Amino acid sequence: MKKFEIILLLIILSVTSCNADEAPESNTGLNGITIENFPTIDGSDSTEPLRRILTCNLLGFDYEWIKDNPFLQDPDDGPKSIKIHYTCTKEQEDHLQLECLQNNNTHQSFINLIDDKVELIMTARSISRDEKDYAEEMGVALIEKPIAKDALAFIINPNNPVSSLTIQQIQGIYTGDIVNWNEVGGNDVLITPYVRNRNSGSQEKFETMVMQGLTIKEFSELHIGTTMMSPYYQIEYDETGIAFTPFYYYNVMIDNENTKAIGVNDIAMTKANIMNGTYPYITDVYAAVRSDIDKSSTAYKIFDFLTTTGGQAIVEESGYVPLIPNPSGIRNTETTETRISYINGFLNVQSSVLPAYIQIISLDGKIVLQQSMNTNSIPLLNIGNGAYIVKVTFVDQTEYTSKIHW
Repeated sequence: MKKFEIILLLIILSVTSCNADEAPESNTGLNGITIENFPTIDGSDSTEPLRRILTCNLLGFDYEWIKDNPFLQDPDDGPKSIKIHYTCTKEQEDHLQLECLQNNNTHQSFINLIDDKVELIMTARSISRDEKDYAEEMGVALIEKPIAKDALAFIINPNNPVSSLTIQQIQGIYTGDIVNWNEVGGNDVLITPYVRNRNSGSQEKFETMVMQGLTIKEFSELHIGTTMMSPYYQIEYDETGIAFTPFYYYNVMIDNENTKAIGVNDIAMTKANIMNGTYPYITDVYAAVRSDIDKSSTAYKIFDFLTTTGGQAIVEESGYVPLIPNPSGIRNTETTETRISYINGFLNVQSSVLPAYIQIISLDGKIVLQQSMNTNSIPLLNIGNGAYIVKVTFVDQTEYTSKIHW
């Protein structure tokens, strides 16, 4: 009799492990989200981890980061991904994997949303010119909003000695005015610039943020990458190359030493410099829905949730920089131990370590002050009011950079 009871209990547990009539236990406080009413979500390759981690939090699943690409001889050459540990029926898992969790890249996800094939998208950029034209042609309007911070990173081969370029130098490389690395402090070799295909998230950011209407030189098909991994394959084997990519993809998803991200205007490409607003090419990550969406739908509830404290904690969990500082409540010593302020004509550096050297840089990259420091406060003379980048080097050789107005 006891053996029969155990078998019966196992059968009951297998049938009810993810009951279709009950909402799984959410980790977010956003109730009423079930597998059966879960929306169809699409987006950029670089936002896929965020979308899958969000799904796990909403539906109560565990997950892990993995590198397991069967198409690559060395899995470390590929991007990390999120493996979801499903605790539901195979039918429900297939529903989530095949129908709800789409991954059709930036441009196609906008087209899918406009065509009403998906309900919610998360993308590395806002809607492009081509996509706006298509939406107008279809009589559709979208609602977009930023949900996270990222940046456009420029990457080169690790053997290239260059560590930073100015905005003007990057523009000159891509207009064809600068053709040799020795013109920007590198070796005496020709520069090989790489770009991405039209309408990719990275290409749109590059054209609008970096080139700002400048005429970009013509590139052969060999120099136009068609996937997120293209810049990495190109730069890994080309010591003369330069390319661009979302920093999140470089820092979180790739995370290897086959390429290196360089600074811009001597501001290092780091997560800290996205958080403090000093890196020049900071970008927004967006969520979007159609304007005719049912406001009581689960898709709209999730869209609304993403910019709440709970939603931003998930953004932070994924590795993105959230819009809300420290939504998880965990103290970040990198951003809290040092403070720079301007009071009554004096620049004050609040830190437990003595500053040794300071640079003040205008937003167009011009150094307006650089000098040694042996105190935590210096007078600022003959520097006009406005916004500046302040870069402090301390006696222990650590650095702190902040954007400040006076």
